[in-house]
Amino acid sequence: MTENAKNIPDAVLHEPLSILIIDDDESVRVSLKFHFDDCGFKTQSVETAEEALDLMKKSQLDAVIVDLRLPGMDGIEFIKQASKKWSDVRYVIYTGSPIASIPNEILSINSVSSKLFFKPIGNLFELSDEVNRLISES
Repeated sequence: MTENAKNIPDAVLHEPLSILIIDDDESVRVSLKFHFDDCGFKTQSVETAEEALDLMKKSQLDAVIVDLRLPGMDGIEFIKQASKKWSDVRYVIYTGSPIASIPNEILSINSVSSKLFFKPIGNLFELSDEVNRLISES
């Protein structure tokens, strides 16, 4: 380690964790992006699952926050497809549907959080803590 590197905080020496937010509601995307940016993540967001799959081909990601209800491909189908190609990426699901649950076939995928988040998320730190937990366990 060089003399200059000793004075640089560890957080600066490592790449920030990279996450993708998928939500068709722009205000939700912006709110989550601001929160995760403030927490030190490298954050990207898209409106559809199809856009997310395209972006994942080009970007290295640590985690994806996925809305269940999306135009076109829904969040469950997205996770099925994405987790086959990018098994090292972690997935957290959230939804505006008060009766939603995570299907067993998705829960059986190791990279998917078993915790379901509901909109509006009252404490965004619970969501970012879950993302950090999933990534640290990988």
